[in-house]
Amino acid sequence: MQNRNLLAVNVLVTLGYPLPSIRKALHKLTGITQPELASRLGISRPTVTATMDGTRGSAEVKSAIADMFEVPVDVLFKPDHASPEA
Repeated sequence: MQNRNLLAVNVLVTLGYPLPSIRKALHKLTGITQPELASRLGISRPTVTATMDGTRGSAEVKSAIADMFEVPVDVLFKPDHASPEA
């Protein structure tokens, strides 16, 4: 059985939401803020922000964030697909 975070991510992916928006939604779903996530992982908040936005982030940081949200790293940080045509 999937945990609720993974289920939510999979539903949002299916609906076509971009991964940066899905990653941001996890903060609301879990109640874990970016500053709290940074503190728990021992990294800076700007690093968390940039990783969650998809602008940068090492494999180690991505893996740690995915673990914190209990979502596989390859689901949470796979390359973004092109936005659906309107």
